[in-house]
This record gives sequence, C-alpha cells and structure tokens, in this order.
Amino acid sequence: MQSFSDVYNPKTTVEEFNQFKNKITAFQEKYPEKCALNDEIYEHNKELDKFLAMVNQKTVITPKVIYGKDDRLDIADSTDARHQQWAKSVAVQVSSAKIGAGGELNSTTIADNMYLCEDEPFADQINPGRCSGFLVGENILVTAGHCVESQSDCSNYKWVFGFKKGVSKLSDDQIYSCKSIISQQLSSSTKADFAVLELDRAVVDAAPLTYRASGSVSVGDPITVMGHPSGLPMKVAPGANIRTNSNDWYFVANLDTFGGNSGSPVFNSDTGIVEGILVRGETDYTWKTDSSGNSCRVSFQCADDSCRGEDVTRITKVTGLPKQETPKEVLASFFPNSTLPLDAKGISFKVQVKNGPTKYLAGTKFLEACALHTAENSDPRNWLDSIVANCERDQVQLLQIVETFKD
Repeated sequence: MQSFSDVYNPKTTVEEFNQFKNKITAFQEKYPEKCALNDEIYEHNKELDKFLAMVNQKTVITPKVIYGKDDRLDIADSTDARHQQWAKSVAVQVSSAKIGAGGELNSTTIADNMYLCEDEPFADQINPGRCSGFLVGENILVTAGHCVESQSDCSNYKWVFGFKKGVSKLSDDQIYSCKSIISQQLSSSTKADFAVLELDRAVVDAAPLTYRASGSVSVGDPITVMGHPSGLPMKVAPGANIRTNSNDWYFVANLDTFGGNSGSPVFNSDTGIVEGILVRGETDYTWKTDSSGNSCRVSFQCADDSCRGEDVTRITKVTGLPKQETPKEVLASFFPNSTLPLDAKGISFKVQVKNGPTKYLAGTKFLEACALHTAENSDPRNWLDSIVANCERDQVQLLQIVETFKD
C-alpha cells in the first residue's frame, strides 16, 4: 500500500509508475496463487490484474490555466475551461422538419432569416434553433415551460447537443427526442415557467449539471448564461449580475440574452452551479435605417442598470428534478464496481473520473486502499485535496474529499 501511496500523486512520472507496475508483476510471479500475511490468506491476483488493466496509460496531462472574457462569445472562442465542460450539457431545440435525413441543417443565415444588418454580430451564422435546454440527469433535460407546452411540442422537436459555430451537419449522437414531459408549469399569475423532459436515451459525452437545491441567490451575485440566442450556435455570456431578487419565483439580471436563450441554464459564476432558467426578457432587436432608406435589424442595447432586465426562473422552484447524489453515494460510485469513465486527470495513469461543473473527482482502488483526489477542471495537475486510505476503516476521510468536490 505504501508503494501505491507514493505513486498516487500529481508529480509521479510515467517512468516511476512503470517501476511500480513492475513491482506488482514481480510480486505476482512470486505468489502466483495466494500469499499469507499476519495469518491471513490473500488471493490477490484477480484484483491486481484488474488494477493493471484499468491504469494502463502512458501519457501525462499537461493542462493550461485559462480564463473567460466578459463578452458574448461563440463557445469555441471562450478561454474558460468550465465553459467548455458546461457546453457539453446544453442543447438547442430544433424542429424535426429542419433536420435533413442525413443530419443536414438549413444553410440560411440569421441575417436572411431575421433581416439583421450585415455588421450585426454572428450575422453570417445559421439559426435553426427555437429554445435552449440543459441536462440535470443522464436523459433528463430542463427548459422553459413556454418551449414545451404540450405533448405535440415534445414530439415535433428534437434536442441537439454540440451545435457550435461551423456545425452544419449533425451526427446521430447529437440528436435526441423528447420521450415524455415529466413536469411543466407556465403561469401568468405566478410567472412560473419551466419544463422537465425525459429524452429517449442517455446523452453521449455529457454530464448532468449541478444545480442549487436550497437557499437563494443574492443581489449582485455574478452569473453566466449559456445557450442558443435567436437559435444560433452555442454562445456563452459571462459578466452579468443579479439586479433584483424580491420575487418568489424568479430573479432579474442584466444578462445578454435573446429569444432562443429561453431554457438556458444560468450559472453562478463563482460556484459553477445552476441558479435558474432564462425565461423572459427585454426586446431583442430594433430597426435601423441607413442613408439610402434601407432598413435592417440590430440588437437592442441598454445600460447595465436600465431597461426591464432578464427574468430567470429559480431552479429551486422546479418540480420533477432528479435527486442529486449525496457524498456517500458519490463515493460508492467509485468502489468497487465503478462504471465511471477512465481518464488521465492530473496523474500519470488512468483513474475513474466524475466530472462536475467546476471540479472533477478521480479515484481508484488498489487492494484494500481507496485513493481519491479532486481538482479544478481548468487545472487538473494542481490538486485541491487527495487521500490514499483504507476503504472500510477511513471512510470519513474519504468523504471529506468528496465534500470538497461537491462544494
């Protein structure tokens, strides 16, 4: 166990880990069936073989620390690693009629579809989308209630993941159907506006986003929105703040959002958790006429503290959400029969990884030892915390690492 503890750290080289694997192989050759220690008989080779197969990795991650900008951006242009991770779990709603048999999307630009001026941002991009949505379970999606009001809306629209700048043809792994409406509210009196949907299957390469389960935001909290404004390819807009927080059902913010952002997740920029669902806002576009008398549309602009603001349904008011995992459940998902994906995350060999919105948790099991570490998604080799401990005896210490990840 001590040898394993020595190599389970972010500075271990591939060469050092290979030396450790050679020690395991030599041990297995010496004790091909079983060994005795303190009058206990151990049949160890099956577990050792499983460990060696799981960590057969020869590359070391060398990440960069990256930060975002305070502007509306194509997701591909954002330099914040968190945005790239969140984007995998955000989808656009597209009419089934707008997706060709081979996954082709219509090539008409938003400038033509919505009469935008040529110098308007993103005017040359296509905009097949209608609303946005985000994952809270492997096949559970949240959106605005006015985006899916009936089973007809559920049936006639697809949910597309990975629609980014430059994407004009979709693969089957990007397109999902709405199987059923789990819960939905759209009220003129309370202003409730949300829908929780079951998709036809688990979404590939996307983790559910973590959302606020209790409590409330505060005025001035920094927030970020991600989605498909006016049906465009994925955009992220950080740099906004909560302006008012007095309504029980929603808060108001100065987010840079448009019609297609309805259903977008609104993140707390500090914690990375989802605080709510973008549902309503100010007028999107206004008309401009040039000296020749030709008219086109431009984005309507307001000062940060003016106009009506954008309304965000509180995620804590949404019914039908899946139960979020407790720290003990997260720990149990690693050992002993984990189905989590293998990855090299800040270490010289593969470990099982659970991705969160801002942090990841990684771990592996070596005989009676359980190892865990956590780090920011943007900086995998700078561990926030780690432990190698006895799986049964030291569960309290192991759970402390899980708490660091969940916080």
